[in-house]
Amino acid sequence: MGPQWRAEAAALGLGERVIFVGQVSDSDLPSYYQAADLFVLPSCERSEAFGLVLVEALSAGLPAISTDLGTGTSFVNRHGESGLVVPPRDAAALAAAANTLLEDSDLRQRLAHGAAERAPLFAAEGMVARVLQVYDEALAIDK
Repeated sequence: MGPQWRAEAAALGLGERVIFVGQVSDSDLPSYYQAADLFVLPSCERSEAFGLVLVEALSAGLPAISTDLGTGTSFVNRHGESGLVVPPRDAAALAAAANTLLEDSDLRQRLAHGAAERAPLFAAEGMVARVLQVYDEALAIDK
């Protein structure tokens, strides 16, 4: 959809403010996150089951804006804790959330701190330990 998005940005007079960088290498990706003030994942389909990119953004300490799809995205990004969650396909709500975070540095900082604190929940070691704990508890019930 790159050509469509570029045309839309130009039509809205955003050509100087919107940069389409294309594919970013894994080694360069952290720099992009560090240069950002917030992260937006405006998914509108339930096929966005988890939002690994949300975990990456939280790990970079970015407050996130995501949509409530009834999938794992709202588990990763907790409204009011690590970012804001808005209804899908609601451009006005998405814009309002972005403007709120851009205009309220205290809120943005609080959510950035919450994002950084939440991110370790999704590290491989912690996830494996929690799965093993569930197995241990399930096996203990059988006895």
